[in-house]
Amino acid sequence: MRRISTLFLILIGVLLLNASFAQSSRFGRFEGKVMTEWEDDGRHMRLLADFRYFDPRGTDWLAPKGRRIDGASIPRVFWTFIGGPFEGKYRNASVVHDIACDDKARTWQSVHRMFYFASRTGGVGPLNAAIMYGAVYHFGPRWPGSKSSGLVVSSAYAQDLPPRTLTTDDDFLRMREYIVMEYRRLKGDISLEFVERLTSAFLKDKVPEISASARNLRGFVPEPAK
Repeated sequence: MRRISTLFLILIGVLLLNASFAQSSRFGRFEGKVMTEWEDDGRHMRLLADFRYFDPRGTDWLAPKGRRIDGASIPRVFWTFIGGPFEGKYRNASVVHDIACDDKARTWQSVHRMFYFASRTGGVGPLNAAIMYGAVYHFGPRWPGSKSSGLVVSSAYAQDLPPRTLTTDDDFLRMREYIVMEYRRLKGDISLEFVERLTSAFLKDKVPEISASARNLRGFVPEPAK
């Protein structure tokens, strides 16, 4: 009886471990540890070892040893209303995002999508990850080029960058408020395409006034209970 109980407990442990692994690996996985040292300019850091992120499709996003990072790929509104690029659970995502934005080897769309999945891998909740994705997609770096990973973009579209539909701090604040509203209404069913389609005129119609509490909020919004 004791042996059966022991085997049963081992089996339960294995099942729980597998379930945990599946949950954490659904958005990808990191390989290595971010190790850096500050450079003399006080602004840049240099990577002391390779660091990798593998997205859900298995694409390898490498941040090589010796490369410099400074968080410049994270737009100003992100710093202002969410936090610095190397803080919290999205730090690892910021490292590979910085390198990918510098290299421009893949489309800007696929690089920003990678940031979303890497943030989820790092433990950022779905609501805040959607808001962060909106920040980098609408306010982050863009560049021409049709080479892509996981996203088909025509050469004509890639060479003529689409106009930005969100450009101001108020646009970001309205976007954040609207994503929160829709997330609650849809009970979490927010797609990346939904975030990409947002425009300033649409958000002004949906969120005519920005509350004082919304203007003063810094950091993550509370994730609704599951």
